[in-house]
Amino acid sequence: MIRNKMKIIALLGLVISINSFSIDVYTPKAPPSIPMLTMKDGVTLHYYQDAHTEIIPRIIKDQDGVYIIPTNLGENLKKKGLELKLLGVTSQGLISIISQKNIEDIRDLDGENILIGSQGSSPDVISKFLFRKNNITPKITYRSTPEVAKLMILQRGDNAVLPEPMATMVLEKNSKLIRTIVYIDEWEKVTSLSGIPQVGLYTTQKYSKTHSKEIEKFITEYKKNLKDLKKDPNEFIDLAQVNFNINLSKKGYEESIEYMNLTLIDGEEGDKLVKEYIEILGENR
Repeated sequence: MIRNKMKIIALLGLVISINSFSIDVYTPKAPPSIPMLTMKDGVTLHYYQDAHTEIIPRIIKDQDGVYIIPTNLGENLKKKGLELKLLGVTSQGLISIISQKNIEDIRDLDGENILIGSQGSSPDVISKFLFRKNNITPKITYRSTPEVAKLMILQRGDNAVLPEPMATMVLEKNSKLIRTIVYIDEWEKVTSLSGIPQVGLYTTQKYSKTHSKEIEKFITEYKKNLKDLKKDPNEFIDLAQVNFNINLSKKGYEESIEYMNLTLIDGEEGDKLVKEYIEILGENR
C-alpha cells in the first residue's frame, strides 16, 4: 500500500516536472512584447527602459533569461565575444518619418531638419544608411524618443524619425502631422530585401542549452499568438493599453499594428536575415 502511494507521488512529481514551464523574458514596453501579453503560465515579463544599463550587464554576467533587443546591438555583443544566441527576428521594420508638411520622396529631406531619438540606436543607424543611399544630408538633432514625440506633437520639429507605436500616437495627438516616409518601403528600394530585421530575441548559449524545451515551447506560443493577434487584436490591445506607458486609443493601436510588421523568423532563416542586415549596414558606414 505504501509502495503504491510512493509510486503515485513519484508519477505526480514526474507529470508536474514535465508540464512545468518557466521562462523570464526581458523586454521594452514596445511592439515585440505585444504577442507575449496574453501569455500567463510560465512566462514572466520584465520590462526595461535602457538596454545598455539594464540588459548588457545581465548578459555580461551570463544571467538567465531571454532578451528582446535590437539585432545590431545583439550582433555587436557577439562580435565582442559574448556568447549570445539569436532565437528569432521579431520585427521586420517599425519606423516611419512624421512630418509637418507632405514629403513624397525621401530625397526631399535633403538639408531639412529632422529629429532622431538616441544617437547610435537602430532608428539612427538605419536612418543614416537610408540617407547615404539616397545621397542626402538632413540636419539631424538628437533627443530621447519621448522628447522627439513631444516636440512633434507641439509642432516644434519639422520632421522626426519615430518607431511604433510612438509614430501613430504622435499622429493621433496632432492631426496636422503626416506620416510621410515608411522605412520598410525605403529599405526594399535600396536593398531589394522586403524587411528590416531590426529587433530580435536573444539568449545566452548556456541558457539555450539548459532551457531548450522551455524556449521551444515559448517560441511556439509566440508564433500562435502572432496569428491570434492578426485575427483579433482586441485582447492584445487592451493589455497593451494597461501595460505600456503610451496614451494611444484602441483605434490608434489597430493602425499602429499595421506598421509594426511583427513576426517571428527563427532558425537558419532568421540567422541569414540578420547576417545580411548587419553586412549591409557595415558596408555602408
